[in-house]
Amino acid sequence: MKEPVVIHFENTTKEKIDKLSRELPTDIHLVRYKKPTWKKKQKVSAIRAYRKTDIFDTLYDQGYQVLEIESGFGSIRPNVFTTKCD
Repeated sequence: MKEPVVIHFENTTKEKIDKLSRELPTDIHLVRYKKPTWKKKQKVSAIRAYRKTDIFDTLYDQGYQVLEIESGFGSIRPNVFTTKCD
């Protein structure tokens, strides 16, 4: 069974994620991706998922080409992390 994949921040940067790192869960990944038809445009999003393969599979199924998945952000255990609107 695939773990859920949640886009936490869309159109973000590595610098923004670094600044918020103390407030984010450790299962957050910074992902660069694009549609094959886009010439130069790319999206960068902070996506929560347990495994990188879950992110790749989800984006690939939606028609995106994954360019990079970077980990190592966040400092809160995922099982105790809650969003502000919960």
